[in-house]
Amino acid sequence: FLHNGTTAGIQAMLLAARQWAGSRLSVEKRFMEDAGEVLVPRSVHRSVLGGLILAGLAPRFISDTWDAEWSIPLPPPPEAWQAAAANSQSLAAYFDTYPNYYGIAGHLDEIAVLAADGDKLLLVDEAHGAHFRFHPNLPPTALSLGADASAQSAHKVLGVLTQASMLHINNEELAVLMPQILGILQSTSPSFLLYASLDAGRRQMAQDGKRLWQRALELSSTARERINRIPGLQCLGEEILKKPQVKFWDPTKLLIRVDGLGLSGSDAEIRLRAKGIQVELAGLNHILALIAIGDGPEEVGALVKALKELAREQSGLRRGSPARLSQLPRPGEMILSPRRAVLSSRREIDLAAAEGEIAAADVLPYPPGIPVLVPGEKITAESIDFLQECRRKGIEIRGWADTSKETIWVVDID
Repeated sequence: FLHNGTTAGIQAMLLAARQWAGSRLSVEKRFMEDAGEVLVPRSVHRSVLGGLILAGLAPRFISDTWDAEWSIPLPPPPEAWQAAAANSQSLAAYFDTYPNYYGIAGHLDEIAVLAADGDKLLLVDEAHGAHFRFHPNLPPTALSLGADASAQSAHKVLGVLTQASMLHINNEELAVLMPQILGILQSTSPSFLLYASLDAGRRQMAQDGKRLWQRALELSSTARERINRIPGLQCLGEEILKKPQVKFWDPTKLLIRVDGLGLSGSDAEIRLRAKGIQVELAGLNHILALIAIGDGPEEVGALVKALKELAREQSGLRRGSPARLSQLPRPGEMILSPRRAVLSSRREIDLAAAEGEIAAADVLPYPPGIPVLVPGEKITAESIDFLQECRRKGIEIRGWADTSKETIWVVDID
């Protein structure tokens, strides 16, 4: 049980990976500040960067593929993982996100085989998959596919309090390391309300999980069908499984394109909130709604009604679709490890003038929390343009040095 959220679980896994990998190094290399690389998709959550900084590990990023139609990242294919592993001289672990914020997951089973064949750990951010165990029509769990450890945000989809998460271990060496590591990372004054809610939530799932998620799946199917009948809207369905990068998909996530109404995701989010509907996130051309065990026909009906009203309001106002970005910006060259960059002297600079500088802090659209600038990377014009475009679309940007002036932190190399 975790009382500091899945962030604590992710950071604990990476610290354990540092110790696990270090035990396999020579004595003279064991205490180096930067002790190896971790293979990670570019679209990792910002908490992974924090774990890499704490552990003194460097990321070897694997580029995600970009779905231009939906303006979302898709998982890297297994061959991209294999190529990245072959190019790493000091690989400590594989780290994957399963599923991503949109309920989309790649070939984790094949990644597990690659990791096992190389005698490396496979660690998983399974924040959005705490419910997978409880219905056969949901994706399999990360552990069942061969992961050594995974962290789940029980508070996102189960009936538990916010900040309550779980860390699952399927590796005896990691299990021995975890108590000490978690004792360092987490508060020594935990909330037993969080622990009690976790215990009650897992009991509810063990006793009644299949029925509850059967209802959620049926409601999701109904909602998707009704939304797809609304002119100008499109709700992602199982056709996503036809894409070669995708192997698993969570149907309880309702990813809805709104650009057919001439709206950005942020525009739709604001207007739906005024109608009493709070969506999970807003992207460039879409919104994401979740169906979970607390929802019923009334909630689904309210969502569909609000979307119909939105479509009617826009019916005479459409002026084409908002512009979509063709891909995520390519990352700049990694000049320093994230740890070295964060601990270096820094200075404040306008984002527009930051090309060629080295980022000293992560900067990212939120949600979903995927870093565009990573500490230690050289800042490119492409990344600056992407962040400015997100800002114009009304998407919140986190990581500013000064929000009002749109300044960022860069490494002071003078």
